[in-house]
Amino acid sequence: MRRHLLPIALVAALLGAACGSDTIETTATGRPSSATPIPAPTPESRGWIGGEPDWFVAGEDGADSLLAAGEDADALEESGGSARAATEPGTDRESLTVDPGDDGAEPPVEPPSGPLTGGSIDDNADFEDYLRYRERVLDLGIPLRDLDPAGRVVVHVSGANGLPLAGVEVSFGSADGVTTLRTTADGSVRFHPRAHGAGDGPFTVTAAGTSVEAAAGQDDVVIEVPVDGGVAGSVPLDIVFLLDATGSMADEIDQLKATIDSVASRIDELPGAPDVRIGMTLYRDEGDSFLNRTFDLTADIEAFAEALAAVVADGGGDYPEALDEALAAALAEPSWRAPADAVQLVFLVADAPPQVGRDVQTPYTASMLDAARRGIKILPVSSSGTDDQAELVFRQLAQFTGGRYVFLTYGAGGRATGPSTDVTAVDYEELALDDLIVRLVAEELAELTGDPDVVPPPQPTPTPDGGQDGN
Repeated sequence: MRRHLLPIALVAALLGAACGSDTIETTATGRPSSATPIPAPTPESRGWIGGEPDWFVAGEDGADSLLAAGEDADALEESGGSARAATEPGTDRESLTVDPGDDGAEPPVEPPSGPLTGGSIDDNADFEDYLRYRERVLDLGIPLRDLDPAGRVVVHVSGANGLPLAGVEVSFGSADGVTTLRTTADGSVRFHPRAHGAGDGPFTVTAAGTSVEAAAGQDDVVIEVPVDGGVAGSVPLDIVFLLDATGSMADEIDQLKATIDSVASRIDELPGAPDVRIGMTLYRDEGDSFLNRTFDLTADIEAFAEALAAVVADGGGDYPEALDEALAAALAEPSWRAPADAVQLVFLVADAPPQVGRDVQTPYTASMLDAARRGIKILPVSSSGTDDQAELVFRQLAQFTGGRYVFLTYGAGGRATGPSTDVTAVDYEELALDDLIVRLVAEELAELTGDPDVVPPPQPTPTPDGGQDGN
C-alpha cells in the first residue's frame, strides 16, 4: 500500500501540479538541467551513483595516485607509494596530528575522546536576534554568498483538525510575479521577498485554493484548509547526510560510523512508523581524488552502514571546501521521493565554509532557493575548527530552509562555533550527537502526528569517565 502525507484523493485534487518525475528541472537559479540524466546506481556500484569513490593517496615523491576501494595499502607502499594518513578507516587520530611548521600557526584543536555531544538553536524562532548577529558579523568583513533575509514572511498551513499540511505548495503573488514554495513537516514556509526578487509586497498568499493577503515582515500568516492535516499511515522520510570528507573530519565521520545503525533503528521505531530511507553525499575540494560523490537513498540501512564504514577522511589542503558543488549534488542526484509525499532533510556535517571566492555552476545560494521550493530542510552540524565564516554560512542555510543550526560541544573546551558567535551556554541543551539527530527527526514527526510523545525526553550526557551529567 502506498504511503502518503495526505490521502491520495486530496493529493490529486489539491496538489495536481506536484509530480514525482525522476528528471531534474532547469531553473533560473542554476540548478542542474535534466538534459543529462543522473546515472542510476547499478548492482556493481553498490549504491554509489557513478561508482564508488577512489580514496586519495600521495606518493613519497609528492606525485598523486589513487587507492581504489579495497586496494591493499601495504602493497602500494612496497611498490614505492606511501599511503597517506587516514587511508584506512579507524586510523588513530593522534597519528594524524600535523605539526604547526615554521609559520607558527597553531594545529587544529583535537576534540576530546569519547562520545560527541551537540547543541542546537533555531534562528527563525529568534529572527531579530539572528538579523543582528548577521549584520554584526558581516560588518567584520566576513565574506559569503548573500541572500537578503529581511522582510521574511512566515506562513502556516493547517487542516480542519488543527494539524499541519506538509508538502503543500504555497504561492506568493505580487506585481513582480509569483514565487512558489512548499511547506515542511510543520506546515510552514518562510518566504524571503528580497531573496526571490519579489519586491516589497503586499503579497497574495495561496495554498490549496485558499488565499489571504500578507505584508513583508509578517510572521503570523495562517491559512486554514477545510480538510484534515497530519499523516495518514506511515510517514515517508528521506534523509541525506552531506559529509565533508576531508582529513579534519575523521572524528565526526568515525562517530557516524559507530552510531548510524542505532540512529536508523531508533528513527524507524519512532511513533508514526516512519518509512525511512538514508543516503549521503561526500565532498572534498578541487585537486582531491573526487569533488563529490553520492550514495543513493536506500531503505537498506545495512547497505548504507557498509558504505559509510568504507568512507575515508582525507585531503582538503586549504581551509574552505567544495560545499557549493556538494549541496547542489545532494539535492539533484539522490532519488528523492516526490516532495508532496515525503518529509525531506539534509544533515550537513562539516567544519569549513565553501569556496565563496570561486565561480561555480550552482552556488549554494541557488541550492537554498531550490530547497525552499521543494520543502527540504537543511540542518548543518558544525564541527571542531568552525570559524566565523563557516558559522555564518551554516546558519544562513538553516534559517532560510527552516532547519536548526547544530554545533558540536566539548564541555569546558567550548563549542564548534566561530569566535564572534552570539550563541551562549544558556541558549541550548546539550545532548549526545546521535540522541540529538534522533530528536530533531522526531520533532519533525511530532508536528505531523500532533503527539508530543513522539519526541524522546532529554537523556543524560555521557562524560569522558563513563558517568553521566544530568541536564
